[in-house]
Amino acid sequence: MSCAVFINFDGDCRSAVEFYAKVFKQEFPQVLTYGGTPGAGKGNDADKDRILYTSLQVMDCNLMFSDCPSGFAHVKGNNIAISLGFTCEDEARRVYAELSDGGTVHMPLGQTFFSKLFGMFRDKYGISWQVSLQ
Repeated sequence: MSCAVFINFDGDCRSAVEFYAKVFKQEFPQVLTYGGTPGAGKGNDADKDRILYTSLQVMDCNLMFSDCPSGFAHVKGNNIAISLGFTCEDEARRVYAELSDGGTVHMPLGQTFFSKLFGMFRDKYGISWQVSLQ
C-alpha cells in the first residue's frame, strides 16, 4: 500500500509544479495533459493543455498534481486529497467503502484508463480521498 498527497489546481498547475521543482532542486517532470489522454478529441478543447497528471518525489512523499477540468468547483485550500494505492483489490474496496460511508462520493470506485479501480470521495469529516488499485 502507498500513500501520497494529490493537489488540484485551476489552470496554474504547470506554474506551481515549476515552482515546487525549483524549490526542491528537481527537473520539471513529465506531464500528461487532458489533450494527451485516450479519447481526448471528445473533451473540452479549452482543457487540452491543462495538466491531468504529474508528480514530484519530495523527501519521502510523492506529491501528485493536476488541473481541474474547466467549470469544476475548485476552491483554494480545499484542493488537496490523500491518495491511497493498493495492490489487493479486496482491501481497496473495503477501505473505499468504510472511508466513504457517510461522506460524499465524487467518483464511484470503478475502472478508468489508468487503473482497474479508482474512486474519489470526501469523507464525513470533510477530508478528500482517492483510492486506486496499483
